Amino acid sequence: MGDLARRDVLSWLGKGALGAAALAAVGQPAHAGGVIALRGATLIDGTGRPPERDATVVVAGDRILAAGRLRELPRGVRVVDVTGKYVIPGLWDLHTHATFFADTLAPLHVVQGVTGIREMWGMPETHDTRRRVEDGEILGPRMVIASAIVDGPGSIWPGSEIVRTPEEARAAVRRARDGEADFVKVYSFLSPECHAAIADEARRLRIPFAGHVPARVPVQDALAQHTHEHLYNLFTSTSDNADALYAQLRAMPDDPADPNWWGRHAGRIERAAVATYSPDRARRLFAEMAERGTWQSPTLFVERNMSRSPEAITNDPVALDRLRYVPVDLRAQWQQIMSGRPPRTPEEVAELQRFGDARMRLLKQMHEAGVGMVAGTDAGFAYVFPGFSLHDELALLVQAGFTPAEALKAATSDAARCLGREHETGTVTPGKQADLVVLDANPLRDIGNVRRVHAVVSRGRYLGPQDRARVLEQIEAAAREPVDVPPTPGGCLH
Repeated sequence: MGDLARRDVLSWLGKGALGAAALAAVGQPAHAGGVIALRGATLIDGTGRPPERDATVVVAGDRILAAGRLRELPRGVRVVDVTGKYVIPGLWDLHTHATFFADTLAPLHVVQGVTGIREMWGMPETHDTRRRVEDGEILGPRMVIASAIVDGPGSIWPGSEIVRTPEEARAAVRRARDGEADFVKVYSFLSPECHAAIADEARRLRIPFAGHVPARVPVQDALAQHTHEHLYNLFTSTSDNADALYAQLRAMPDDPADPNWWGRHAGRIERAAVATYSPDRARRLFAEMAERGTWQSPTLFVERNMSRSPEAITNDPVALDRLRYVPVDLRAQWQQIMSGRPPRTPEEVAELQRFGDARMRLLKQMHEAGVGMVAGTDAGFAYVFPGFSLHDELALLVQAGFTPAEALKAATSDAARCLGREHETGTVTPGKQADLVVLDANPLRDIGNVRRVHAVVSRGRYLGPQDRARVLEQIEAAAREPVDVPPTPGGCLH
């Protein structure tokens, strides 16, 4: 910001328009430069207040300076007329992968309004991408990054950190703390003893841990885990026969070469447990989750996708259109994943759809019981597209019984609370980070309107319709270039 504009803004702030938090933000650099005011939109600020018509949002550098009905603006401000549009906070996707594809997947999140993500498998390339984004070298979302996957024997992902004893599990937590990880990522094949050791060491070192509730661990024993992903184990844990089912799982062989290996049967046991669901057991569990502050990331889109037969996914017209933004070598990996899955009979698909419907009903009960919910997609896993799939996820949350406003909170203010970043992001209020989405239509009337992105503000940089079109063209061109593809995990025990 030039000296004249800076004096004008400081004078304007001094008239009482803003508080000290916003004043401190003036002078921070914006990649696009200058002070920007979005004027004329309806503001849905994410705080729970009613929408405010004919609002103005002013950003400078990486901070929001003002939001609401403003009668005057400082001289030298760049005014963008968004009359008739709707401004919401930048969206967060709290379950993503593969954003180390810095020229494609990273900017694809942003142009679809996803200005922040939680990466669920930290690799050196992921940290490199975050540094490049934060340095302003490339366009990408804010990133919270996991450790390497910490898992037990039988793990399906190359590169996972395998722990067999509580001592090894504790050491894995220490390595995550000493590295650049923001939290420890746990996975499905951990033993109950190793999971308990991770919980204890993470508490001692004050680092969160999150991920899959391991298949042999009742959800009731995993409440120290900050987030639970994919709704895994909930029917086993709320069954009248829960103790017997977990005893059965723990008694099965640990050897994946054995046809009775527990990992091969965990999903079947979970689906069968729907028939013995206990409402009383569920109520007690959900009340304890709400009291302990344990969050659920249901990832409905990927779970619904994985219930379909593989050819239905690969031939989906929407997916085929979105594939042009995915690196060609990652596309090939996705296709290989799908070709390795056997086709499903109509009866198998119907069974999985019934199970999916039961999970949607269970999710509604959890939500009504006050369990914290955040939006996550597994973006980067096969046929789960960065940015696009978060819009799909919000629609599925509404289908499960959320109001549109509640679904938006799961990707904005509640996501920020889950991350412990509510003082920085999640609402359109002075002093918060300058991440915004401008929509063509009202998302509170129809959550599908989150797909109608007109413009995005990311770290104070305004990306209007022409900017977004240019970035999408660049992503499409970059996606045609060969790249090295590390393993890209996503949904597991399917």
